[in-house]
Amino acid sequence: MIGGLKPLYLKKLKLINYRNYESINIDFTSQINILRGPNAQGKTNLIESIYYLAIGKAYRSARENQITRWNNNYFGITGEIINKFGKSVLKIAYNNSDDFNKEIKINGIKTKKMADLLGNLTAVLFAPEDLNIIKGSPLERRKLLDNDISQVSPDYYVKLQRYNKILIQRNHLLKKISFCAKGYKELEVWNIQFLNICEDIIIKRLQVLEKLNPLTRLMHRKLTNGKENLEFKYLFNKNEQIKKEQSITKLLNEELKKVKEDEICRGITLMGPHRDDLIFTVNNNNLKLYGSQGQHRSAVLSIKLAELEFFKAESGEYPILLLDDVFSELDKERREKLISIIHNKYIQCFITTTEDCFSLWDDQKDISNFYVEKGTLKCN
Repeated sequence: MIGGLKPLYLKKLKLINYRNYESINIDFTSQINILRGPNAQGKTNLIESIYYLAIGKAYRSARENQITRWNNNYFGITGEIINKFGKSVLKIAYNNSDDFNKEIKINGIKTKKMADLLGNLTAVLFAPEDLNIIKGSPLERRKLLDNDISQVSPDYYVKLQRYNKILIQRNHLLKKISFCAKGYKELEVWNIQFLNICEDIIIKRLQVLEKLNPLTRLMHRKLTNGKENLEFKYLFNKNEQIKKEQSITKLLNEELKKVKEDEICRGITLMGPHRDDLIFTVNNNNLKLYGSQGQHRSAVLSIKLAELEFFKAESGEYPILLLDDVFSELDKERREKLISIIHNKYIQCFITTTEDCFSLWDDQKDISNFYVEKGTLKCN
């Protein structure tokens, strides 16, 4: 650790009835925390609970009552965070039998706004499911971008929530028009709000991509010894790349005119940020169509390492890095490069593994080694 300074880190974690954890209260080191053990013992569940504290939801699609431990209707996650502002305590509780359902407290003070939680604990997650960023649906790629922006810019999260509400109202109105041909004037009013929020979201996404692109390019060139060039491209309505000089306002208005009749006929919104996509290219070739499995893995790792630098530039400190079963996805050379990057930055890292990877670090100072079994942690 350079200069004796400490990074943003999760000092303590307490779980109650979270997935297969009945009750744990664990202290972590500010650098490397290895979570080792057989499969299906709770390693990924613990990683997920930490990411839940960062973004306010589980990254593996699940309802809260599915996360709650079997035969219970309550779960709680409490984390003591040390960041550049000092210490803070974050708590998220869910009770299926109570009116409040999910409750968020920051330093003991209840908040109803998810935006208040965002930014207190920033985290970057690399999990096997992240290969879907390349291979999966546009939703996976939008989620990557939206989660990143929301953590460093909670106002963006608020705009996304507002956009979703406007989208629901607009879809209801389009269905009404398609059934009974009533509500055209009301639609014009909603269109103004809709286009304004669309523009705000798309502009923010493009601004962030402009920062992420060179970082991703740099990380990927390091991982591939300069052989490959990885790029992000933003696709408007899934098929049109937005050029830097284009007016977003003009683009949105033109697209709305194009889809107007089809929207009314089908009763659904056919344009907007919820239909946009990202495309990844390696050496100008579409990675999803032409990339190998190894190239997909390398690209996702490059993206995650670029996210670290993006968060650092935006917030002034590195986020927590969560690596779920990542070593099984990487060859020896990429493992070593990843370890080197982690070791030389102000990063707290959590690594899940089924094998003993403690020996991979030459310097084993500030490394905690936990054995996970049946929802319990033992520090070795």
